[in-house]
Amino acid sequence: MIWSEYKLKNLTKTRHYLIFILPGFILYCLFVIYPIISAALNSLYKWNGIGPKTYVGFQNYIELFTNSELLSQLLNALKNSLIIFVLTVLIILPLQIIFAYMIYSKTRGHSVLQAVIFSPQFISTPVIVFIFTLLLDSNIGIVNEFLKNVGLAFLAQPWLGMPSLGIYIVWLMISWAGFGVGMVILIGAMKMIPTDAIEAAFLEGAGYWKRLMIIIFPQIKTTILNLIIISYITAMTIFDYSYILGGVAGGINGSVDVMSLFFYRIAFGDNNPLGGNLSENSIGMGTTVAVVLFLIIVVVAAIQMYFTVRKEED
Repeated sequence: MIWSEYKLKNLTKTRHYLIFILPGFILYCLFVIYPIISAALNSLYKWNGIGPKTYVGFQNYIELFTNSELLSQLLNALKNSLIIFVLTVLIILPLQIIFAYMIYSKTRGHSVLQAVIFSPQFISTPVIVFIFTLLLDSNIGIVNEFLKNVGLAFLAQPWLGMPSLGIYIVWLMISWAGFGVGMVILIGAMKMIPTDAIEAAFLEGAGYWKRLMIIIFPQIKTTILNLIIISYITAMTIFDYSYILGGVAGGINGSVDVMSLFFYRIAFGDNNPLGGNLSENSIGMGTTVAVVLFLIIVVVAAIQMYFTVRKEED
């Protein structure tokens, strides 16, 4: 009798949990799981989004990787996305750690520093692109004017007209706009570190930056790995900066083309009324690109998460 009452009580608790998570689970399936499955199925068809579908199996995938033009655009967009990711991890992430530590340790003016660094979050993407356009304009840009005023006129360049610098300018915009987000996450992780360990290191003679290396850094490695995952996903899904700066073509010779813009161009490009570079198969090929992008993100993110879990277990 007691066992039956115990099982009934647990069943009631489980039912309450299920009722609590059911609305969120339904919405998740509706807006996340279903679109993924639908895109995967549509990638198996030749379809322009309007007329009837024609089942072609994996022919879209074969064409994507054998058509020289499509493959060239895919590899170029992937290369640019990876450049953004690598530069973010090698340059921006260390700077975020340093600034987060300065704010966490309450250096002089830390409140103003935090507000200034985080303020770009309140600026829309078109405004950010416009600001950088004013800074880098070859005629009225502040950067060139500064170089001329300090006697470095030979370094002045038409920055926005140089395809070789296009993706790096996009990276600067993304980094300036998103720097504060990663910094705030790191500050939160640092605040969870027991203060007695930091105080003990201070009493033993560890300097300001040494405390960062021997106490703070080892304690926030999991957060850093999570930020690397976020940086990778962001680099693979960024769209608006490249679209505003270079249009649907991704700039001169695809200089600012990225994976999400490549998908948009194939599925909804403006080269014809139906959309896409391949009008008779714009949606079929577009969803094929979307599935490939999804797999690229999931596989790499899964590997990174595996090492994150291993780190937590260690």
